[in-house]
Amino acid sequence: MDSSTTFLGIDQGSSSTKAVLLDGRGRQLLELNAAVPPRIEDGRKVEQDPEGLLDSVLDVLGRAKSWAESNGVTIKGAGLAVQRSGVLAWNSTDGRIRHPMMTWADTRTQPIIQGFGRGAERISMMTGLPTIPHFAAGKIHNLQRQFLEPSVYVATLDSFLLHRMSGKRLFVTEDTMAARTMLYALAERGWSEKLCHDFAVDGKRLPKIVPSLGFLFEREGIPFTACMGDQQAALIGRLGPRKKPLLNLGTIASLTKDTGFDPVQAPGLMTSVLLSRLVPNGFTRELRYLVELTSPVTGTVLLEPLRRAWASSSEELESLCESSFAEHPEGRAIAYFVDHRAASPTNPEKMPNVTVCKEGATTQDRARAVVENVGNIIVRMLEEFAERKILAETYPAEIDVAGGGSELDYLCQYISDVSGHTLSRVALREAGARGAALSACMHATSEFDASSLNAEEPERTYRCERPERRKRFLMWQKLEQDILQKRLPTQAEVEE
Repeated sequence: MDSSTTFLGIDQGSSSTKAVLLDGRGRQLLELNAAVPPRIEDGRKVEQDPEGLLDSVLDVLGRAKSWAESNGVTIKGAGLAVQRSGVLAWNSTDGRIRHPMMTWADTRTQPIIQGFGRGAERISMMTGLPTIPHFAAGKIHNLQRQFLEPSVYVATLDSFLLHRMSGKRLFVTEDTMAARTMLYALAERGWSEKLCHDFAVDGKRLPKIVPSLGFLFEREGIPFTACMGDQQAALIGRLGPRKKPLLNLGTIASLTKDTGFDPVQAPGLMTSVLLSRLVPNGFTRELRYLVELTSPVTGTVLLEPLRRAWASSSEELESLCESSFAEHPEGRAIAYFVDHRAASPTNPEKMPNVTVCKEGATTQDRARAVVENVGNIIVRMLEEFAERKILAETYPAEIDVAGGGSELDYLCQYISDVSGHTLSRVALREAGARGAALSACMHATSEFDASSLNAEEPERTYRCERPERRKRFLMWQKLEQDILQKRLPTQAEVEE
C-alpha cells in the first residue's frame, strides 16, 4: 500500500475522545486527544451531554484532516469506536437532543431488571449477557415511553453520532453495539421480537443493524468505513499472531478474548460480537465473537488515593507503592474498596469501603493497599477465564495489557506475581483508536484480520517474580467474606 495512504481511528470514550492516524503498514503517525463533557452523577442517575461528545469527535476529525493535508497524505478510510450501552433521545429531523445520554453506569432501570426474576436466566442465555441495568434495553424502554412520537429517535450513542455526522441520513447501529443492548439474540444475529416484548420495546423504532465493516458515509472527503464498541476496538487494536487475551485498564477493567466465528458461552462470562462484515457475495453478514469479563469499579478505585490527597499524580502513587513495598514487603494494610458512589452488579447493597491496618501503617501503606485491591479484582477475573479454559491453552498465559491503569508498573507486577501469568504492556496506549483505524484498513483491503499489521514488540513485560505475594490476594478474599457476613475486624477503617 502507498506510504502516503493513511487510516484514521477515533475512539469516543466516557473520559475523552482519542484519535490515531496509521499508515498502510499499521505504523502510527499522529495521536490526538479531545476533552469531553463530564458525567453528571446523582445516585443511580449518570448522564452525559451528547452534543459535547459529538463536538469532541468532530474536533479530532478536523485536526487529523488538517495534519494530513499539511503532510501530503491521504486519509483513505476512518473508523469510529464508541463507548457502549449509553442511550439518548433526539429529533430525527433537526437532530436536537430530547434527553441526555443515560450512560452505561446509569442504573435507574434496576426495577425493570428485578422484575424478571428467574426469567433473567433465559434473557442471559439468548443475549450472552448478564441481565443487569448497565445495558441498554431498560434505558431504551424508558425513553421510548417518555417520547412516544416515532419522529424522536431513541438509540445508543453510535446511532446518534452516525446520524449527525452523516447529515441526518443514517439511522443505523452495527452488530457489536446492538449485541450489548439485551435486545439482540445471538442465535438470531439481530433484534429479537421476544426480547423486545420482554422489555416492552417497540422493535420498529430501533435502528437498522449494519455490518461493523462497510461504507457508512463521507465527511469532509473522508469515508467512514468502520464502527464498533470501544472494547471491541481495543481488542482489534491488539490482535497479534496468537490472538492473546487483552486486559484493558481504563474507566472500567475489561478482559476480552477473540473466540473466532462461533460464539462461546459459559456461566459468568459475557459473550458478544467482536466484528461483522458482509461476506464476498454481499448478502449475508459474517460475525466474529469474543468473550469478556468487566469490572466497572476499578477506574474509580484507582482514583481513591488522589481523591484522598494521598498522592497528586500517578507517578507519585507509583512511588508510594514502591516505598511501602521496600519497607514492608508483607504489607501493613489490606483494602477492600468498591464503588461507594453507586451500587453495581458486584456491589448491589453498596457495601462499605474497608481498610484493615496493622500497627504502624502509613499513608503509603494505605495507598498501596488500594492499588493492590484493583490488582486482586483483576486476578479474580483472570482466574474465572482460566477456570473455563478460555484464558490460554498453556500455563502461564501471555496477556496483553493496555489503558491508563497499565502505566502503574506496581499494579502490573502485582497482578503477574499473584496470578503467575505474564503481562505485556502494549507500546501504544490508544488501543481503541488503533483498532478503529485497523478496522477501516481491513475494510479497504477486504481482510478480516489485522494480525499482519499489528505485531510490534511490547513496551514492557511483567513476569511472576514473587509468587509468595499471593498471600495478599488470599487475605483480600478473606476480608471480602468478612464484609459480606458483616464481621468486620476491630481495627477496620470503614467509609460508608
